[in-house]
Amino acid sequence: MAIETSQRRTVLLASLRDEIRRLERRPDRRAGVLPCGLAGVDEALPSGGFPRGTLSELRGGPASGKTAVALALVAALGREELAACVDGAGELYPPAAAALGVDLARFLLVRPGDARSPGERAGVDLLWAAEALLASGAFGAVIIDVALPPGLRGADGLLRRLQTAAERGGTIGLWLSAPGSSVRVPSGIRLDISGCDGRVVASREGRPARPSLALRGAGAGDAA
Repeated sequence: MAIETSQRRTVLLASLRDEIRRLERRPDRRAGVLPCGLAGVDEALPSGGFPRGTLSELRGGPASGKTAVALALVAALGREELAACVDGAGELYPPAAAALGVDLARFLLVRPGDARSPGERAGVDLLWAAEALLASGAFGAVIIDVALPPGLRGADGLLRRLQTAAERGGTIGLWLSAPGSSVRVPSGIRLDISGCDGRVVASREGRPARPSLALRGAGAGDAA
């Protein structure tokens, strides 16, 4: 079983490396912050944007707008920058992402072989994929939407590796989570995201909530 798992990860990571090389050569390491363009979200961040080289957490329930915030950040990347999404649930709808300004030609979507029942093994494989993407330096931002089963052995170590990978690659890592999740992500920034009358409201621990303008694009108001 261990040999099978190791072989599967090797194939997955080799495939990702091939895709990265196909899309673009590795650029210089990035630094600084990047605003997502949503005033209420950017104002809730310490320096007016998401820091590069850091894993940030967007926490919100269904239809909270956390996915829409992550896609707004992807849309705000430079024209030559790549982005990726590790979509554990297989629910991200590419046309809706395009409606929010995401260039799908520069957007890599990674999903499990069977999104309907990813299970513990697939969840770990997706974290390995996320680590490779974050550390590669080829992506300006990587969205990670993976629900890990409670009590997953070694989860803390795997999640710490994601933060280290983001630092190494100079990548903006965005971890999407739900309220009450038992998984504690070692993120530098945590934002609580909620939806109100078609607007996205963002708040950081110890600070008042900041409403943003309604997101434009197909399905944006109901985005997860």
